[in-house]
Amino acid sequence: MKLYKYLISGGLALTLALSSCESWLEVEPNDTRTTDYFYSTPGEMEQALIGIYNGLLPISDYSWLMSEVRSDNAWTDKTTDKQRDYIDIGTFNPNISTLSTLSGAWNDLYEIVARANMFLSKTEEVAFSSEDIKNQFIGEAKFLRALAYFDLVRYFGRIPIVLEPVSVNEAMAIKQSEPVDVYETAIVPDLEDAVKKLVDTPLNYLGNGASAGRATLAAAKSLLGRVYLTMAGYPVQDTSKKALAEELFSEVIDYAFANNKYWASTSDEWIKIWISDNDNKYHIFEIQYIAAKNYGNPMVFNSVPAVNDSYTNIAMSGNRIWCENQLDAIFKQTNEEGAFIDKRCAGTINTTEFIDEDGTPYTGGDFFLKFFEHKMKRKLLGYEDIDGQIADRTYFPINYPLIRLEDVMLMYAEIAGPTGKGKEMVNKIRTRAGLDALDDDITIENFADSVDIERRRELASEGIRWHDLVRQNRYVSVLQDMFKRNGSDANDVITKPETYEMYKQVTKDSYIYPIPDSQMKVKEGLYEQNKGYN
Repeated sequence: MKLYKYLISGGLALTLALSSCESWLEVEPNDTRTTDYFYSTPGEMEQALIGIYNGLLPISDYSWLMSEVRSDNAWTDKTTDKQRDYIDIGTFNPNISTLSTLSGAWNDLYEIVARANMFLSKTEEVAFSSEDIKNQFIGEAKFLRALAYFDLVRYFGRIPIVLEPVSVNEAMAIKQSEPVDVYETAIVPDLEDAVKKLVDTPLNYLGNGASAGRATLAAAKSLLGRVYLTMAGYPVQDTSKKALAEELFSEVIDYAFANNKYWASTSDEWIKIWISDNDNKYHIFEIQYIAAKNYGNPMVFNSVPAVNDSYTNIAMSGNRIWCENQLDAIFKQTNEEGAFIDKRCAGTINTTEFIDEDGTPYTGGDFFLKFFEHKMKRKLLGYEDIDGQIADRTYFPINYPLIRLEDVMLMYAEIAGPTGKGKEMVNKIRTRAGLDALDDDITIENFADSVDIERRRELASEGIRWHDLVRQNRYVSVLQDMFKRNGSDANDVITKPETYEMYKQVTKDSYIYPIPDSQMKVKEGLYEQNKGYN
């Protein structure tokens, strides 16, 4: 049973206690008696905890729009579609502080923080059936709060920190903190405590097995490792954190393979990961979605262009977000028989392999379909048609991974270099995809390049690439090259001046977004706008 089936049946009562008002930190409800009475039993505390998980529902959309679309994996063309959030984000328009995508991300992530703060403030007042269950619940709440702060600091840089419920007046006095302080005050302590308190198999408040989708010890270790690796890179640049990350990644990898968890052993099995029937089987931590109104995965709709009803009867977004030409060419390399060498290709991007009922191949740009389980895809993979269950854009049921074993394996390899275990991690992923294993005597430099391209292929459309480029401090050169490449021909002759000139909008300041305009106006002088967006 998915987590949100439970939520729909009971957890939505929490809107009385948890809904925030106009400003991001207003978590004091209109009727404080409601929250005082609500957080009184272990069962109500579990509903409150599920309410924090519920806050993750829109996060896949921000991962898609603010990370994937921002990166060199995706291509958006300002010359054909000029008045859309994803265009401004993908072309590095500096005048984006008013975009609803940015204000939505800020508000939704701080809503998770507010819910977690309220929950944690109540745990000592409730008599749980065991200290272990109480600690597990605390660990889950801290894991989710750290997850929200991690996105906030990576998206916006200097942000306010609040670790307990506050009134509106108190919130109006909380200024921004430096990124390193966000990590050291909020994120790392929460995750270190989560590692101490979380377990391999979470329990519910009765002591029975919890519904799928709850945070585990492996999830906490993986996220803490990713945080450490991020801190080791740009802009914090605390290289001492690499060794800590390497140790955590190694522990997660050893646990996964010792217990036969999270790994699809063949390319055929890998492609079936991206079918909702297989949710909660392959990912270390994923956002839970079901086919119910407003409980589906929002990024599916926003990542798919206009397609005919051979794919789905739902009118998709029509967003023109394509797999960028360089990555597209890498995926579509073929062998002597004309088959794709990389067996992940057809499971990642739309190609002419999908032909509609009239025998006509799709002729638009190659778009990412990893999360789009359309009618032809499900039929090709041997699954029943679920299109009838998808009543509108809010019903797509495929879960969205926030942490995958392959991501952990490749982060480990990035740190470890071409050691025995480092090469083993990369080769397991490469050979499963039909690629050759790396040479035994590969150099450190070539190995780093191999890890980078493998991350790009394996994790495409999962909101990872932009964060990789930032922590490696390569975002300026890589994105500037992308615009120049798409604005010129093979001889470097500029053929599309408007496209070519967009490279100038990618600057050193582009690694973070502006503080949303709506937040800058909450109280004059409270926040300072990020450099490059004044």
